[in-house]
Amino acid sequence: MPTLPITLSFPPSLDPATAKFTSISNVLDGVREYDHGGLVNPHLQQDAARTLPRRSRPPLRQLDRDSARRLRIAWQTELSARVNDQFDDDLLRRVAAQTLPVQAYYAVFNAARAATAVRGSACETHAAVHRDYQTQRARWGYRSWGVVLSGDPEDTNVCALSPAIAVPAAFNLMERSHKPEEYVFAALRMTRRWKVEHARDDWLRTSRTSAGVPYRRLPNGKRAELVGALRPTTMLDFVYELRVRTNYEGIEEYGSDADNTTVYQFHRGLLHVTDLGLLHYEMDLARCVGLNAYEAVVDEWVRTTARAGAWARETVQRRRSAIVQALTP
Repeated sequence: MPTLPITLSFPPSLDPATAKFTSISNVLDGVREYDHGGLVNPHLQQDAARTLPRRSRPPLRQLDRDSARRLRIAWQTELSARVNDQFDDDLLRRVAAQTLPVQAYYAVFNAARAATAVRGSACETHAAVHRDYQTQRARWGYRSWGVVLSGDPEDTNVCALSPAIAVPAAFNLMERSHKPEEYVFAALRMTRRWKVEHARDDWLRTSRTSAGVPYRRLPNGKRAELVGALRPTTMLDFVYELRVRTNYEGIEEYGSDADNTTVYQFHRGLLHVTDLGLLHYEMDLARCVGLNAYEAVVDEWVRTTARAGAWARETVQRRRSAIVQALTP
């Protein structure tokens, strides 16, 4: 009797785009898990809001028309990010993954513009908003939004997390077997790497040798100089860099062959990061203008979205409830 050959089938090799997307998805899922404290925390917004009022409360300021408009734009942008997820359709989530980082960032950015203007330190540019968050707000941030990273991202021995939630260490981002706080470090390290790359490219594009010839590579010591000039990296920087890569550096990873679970994980994680970022700025704004003024804008948003259904105002109302509980004596 002839011997039948044994055929073994192996999964196709992982292409770079899918590997990148999976890594980012795993990082986002780890950040979300860290913020929730492991298990899903149904009171996350309330817990976060209670930790944020530690900033000194100024005399009540007026919520001017422009700031109220920017807050509504932030909510509209968050809503656009949540539309496709609302249908619980794997294909729609996959298509929306290409634009989600842009929507997530601009939702937080517009809330930041509103809150900083009301506080009297208006930030109109991306760089100004990012610097303001790192220097003035990160110290009050909740969980991942309160962690900053400094040092050279290529050398974990000189990386420093503040607060020191984990020992900086490199690991394979395709793995989901590490502690949640290690993925927070991975998110900030990934971001810092991208920032070093941007700084390198900018320097090479604008610098010339003494003979007027463009540099092909960085001179000795220049990379260390560029790293040393970087301010500490925050979660807001992470969201911004995801947006930059989507807008300007190609979207191959967002059109990858990642499985549906990975795509869902990406959506859930990025929407979570957006929600928590918005909570930080809304809390500060409510402290500046008072609950009555803040709730009046929320009430108008509720009326505006009435025809869309309760889901359209769900996240805003959840943040409102947490802020009211935190600020009510």
